[in-house]
Amino acid sequence: MVGSAPMSKPFVAETAYESTHPHVLAVYCSDGRFTDAVEELAKHLGHDRIDTLTLPGGPGLLNRWSADYMESDMVTRAASFLIRGHHIQEVLLLAHAGCGYYQARHGALGPEFIAEQQLKDLDAAAEELGKAFPGIVVHKYFVRPKDTKIVFEPLDSSEP
Repeated sequence: MVGSAPMSKPFVAETAYESTHPHVLAVYCSDGRFTDAVEELAKHLGHDRIDTLTLPGGPGLLNRWSADYMESDMVTRAASFLIRGHHIQEVLLLAHAGCGYYQARHGALGPEFIAEQQLKDLDAAAEELGKAFPGIVVHKYFVRPKDTKIVFEPLDSSEP
């Protein structure tokens, strides 16, 4: 059996509650193999905490031209809410090798096509965020597992 029985009393986290919102938003795939590494990247970049928007496909869903309209609309509205409501100043857009979302959508076209589409989607997402939120800084990364490590390859970032 995986996991354990449901808790019968409340769990209290060691992490203290911080009432202010982070000023960084990370948009990435919900693949749990990368979650801790994304938070480690954010800390490396000087951010103790991040807001996250994680769904299968991650920033690819911000590209209205390649995602389903309903998916894209929902993710765009969620990103806009967080950026406005939490006063986000910086966005990390991350796509990863071996993404199941892209494999399901484009698998028949091969791994080269998938990687190319992911890069196009990162560019489109950064462009859309830059247009909608002038002054926001967007960083793009392509993430690859390498042996037992996770490598974040920085792509060009957009700064105002």
